[in-house]
Amino acid sequence: MAGCIFCAIAASVPVFDPTSSPSPLEQEFYPAPFTQHNVILSTQTYIAFLDIQPLVSSACHILLIPRRHYERISDFPKPGTNDDDGVNRDLGWLLPVLGSALRDSFRDITDFNIVQNNGPAAGQVVPHVHIHIIARPAISTSNDPLQSSTTITQRLEYASLIFGKGPRSDLDPEAARNTCDVLRTYLYHNYWRNKRQRMESSKL
Repeated sequence: MAGCIFCAIAASVPVFDPTSSPSPLEQEFYPAPFTQHNVILSTQTYIAFLDIQPLVSSACHILLIPRRHYERISDFPKPGTNDDDGVNRDLGWLLPVLGSALRDSFRDITDFNIVQNNGPAAGQVVPHVHIHIIARPAISTSNDPLQSSTTITQRLEYASLIFGKGPRSDLDPEAARNTCDVLRTYLYHNYWRNKRQRMESSKL
């Protein structure tokens, strides 16, 4: 769709073999520091990349977008119809795979949010379906008297952070490169390679 930044990203990021880094983007008008090094995976139906302005409260902030333009998730085609491009099916396996990649690739990350907003009143900023996968730093679960004494206002402020709101910062290019390398390596060894082996075995 003309004027949609996520459609522009989808148009310039080719499907790439998960055993290697993606090729340079074909267009250069994205806000820095978005580069091919921000891209974690790129399939026929979805692209996952690091948010260029991650939440300050996050340990890692991923966006997962469908290549095809859908303004809201309720606009997805019904499974099994002629318009079905696999977007429903693939979302079902990509979310747990990316969640596992975050959990298993980084020390002290066990908790994460999956947030998806539909419409301006629900907090959607870009009118193209996108899912936030937000990894959270570990917090103490001990009986901390400071935690028990927090005010309702402080708890509401924390709730707004974990649901995808709050202050943001620009993504550090070097950190982005390192993070994506780690995640792509995990995905290759723990999903893509196994999938390829299963496909080859089925041909025997």
